[in-house]
Amino acid sequence: MYTFHNAKGTSYFSDASESCNNCHIMNEVYNDYLKASHSKEVDGKPRATCNDCHLPHSFFEKWIAKAQSGLGHAYAFTFKLDSLPTHLSANAKSKEIVQNNCIECHKEIASNTINPTLDPHKDNALSCVSCHQGVGHKRGF
Repeated sequence: MYTFHNAKGTSYFSDASESCNNCHIMNEVYNDYLKASHSKEVDGKPRATCNDCHLPHSFFEKWIAKAQSGLGHAYAFTFKLDSLPTHLSANAKSKEIVQNNCIECHKEIASNTINPTLDPHKDNALSCVSCHQGVGHKRGF
């Protein structure tokens, strides 16, 4: 409960990107996001929030991923403080979610492009962010 309270745990129930910046380790990534194209407002709302890119879009998958991530972060910040990285990077599952969300949100564009996961790149598959770095944020991927 102590960690949940100090980490402003209830804020994670929202889709607001600000809640992702509750921990100082996210400052660089969040500041990058504020400068990136996906944070720019359209009709008073950001084009994409952190959750839009980093969580599955289906209701149950989203909340399962949010719970897993939250529990993992709570454990790490409670018991592993001495071994936390100074810079974050996405794990394989997170990268897969981001890639799927890029394709889902940009399906009109993605359907008319070459699939970078097929030949000649099948052994070294590219992703959307391989070429479109910094769209969401520069660091942490």
